[in-house]
Amino acid sequence: MTLFSDLTSTQFALLMGIFLLGGMIKGALGFGLPLATMAVLPLVVPVELALAINAVMLPFTNVTQFVQARRMRETLIRFRYLIGGVVLGVPLGAGFVTAVNDDVLMVGLGLFVILFSTITAFKPRVMVPAAGGGAVSAGVGVVAGIIGALTAANGPIFVMYLVGLRVDRGLFLSALGLLFVVSGVLITGSFWFVGMMDIHRLSLAVLCVPAAIAGMQLGGAIGRRVSAERFQLVVLGVLCVLGVNLVLQGVRGL
Repeated sequence: MTLFSDLTSTQFALLMGIFLLGGMIKGALGFGLPLATMAVLPLVVPVELALAINAVMLPFTNVTQFVQARRMRETLIRFRYLIGGVVLGVPLGAGFVTAVNDDVLMVGLGLFVILFSTITAFKPRVMVPAAGGGAVSAGVGVVAGIIGALTAANGPIFVMYLVGLRVDRGLFLSALGLLFVVSGVLITGSFWFVGMMDIHRLSLAVLCVPAAIAGMQLGGAIGRRVSAERFQLVVLGVLCVLGVNLVLQGVRGL
């Protein structure tokens, strides 16, 4: 079995292009790579392959962000309950992935993309209560872990929670980087355990990493020249349309 036995050269080229664009979105906005790529990849490759590649992509594209923030110890201590919840949630979500039909996953993913795009566009203010912080944090982690395994895009959950805590920018970036790295490693390991990940998919994902990183560099340059708010609205609009398309594709297959 060769590395690309289940992919055509066209599909491989599209994978590279999709991760280049996903990287540009992350570079310009600071978030959104898995969400953007998962909104498109199921139209090109099977859902399970799309999830596997994105799981591997998470730690590769976020470890630098965590290290450069230079607040590792503080982040680990402050968000230990959240990380613990993720550790519990990811295996639960991975178990659901193998039991759910691909078309159902596509519909769920499409609805998630639409919901995130709509909520982000209206910029709601989320307040996280200080009381019972450990339990709330762990609960958020479990939910984020399950969603991460089902969609490879649990970033919106983390972002809304961190914004609700009103942490400063440095801690926000450090926490987000760490949470993505932990999620990616756990999801990759869980997928391997349930049979969704193998050496061929892992190698394919690694080959896509340079395209994503190159996209992040381009996106950073775009972000410095174009209004971030205007660019975000365009991206959210496109994601919403893609989400609707995913729902329609999934419904047709049911």
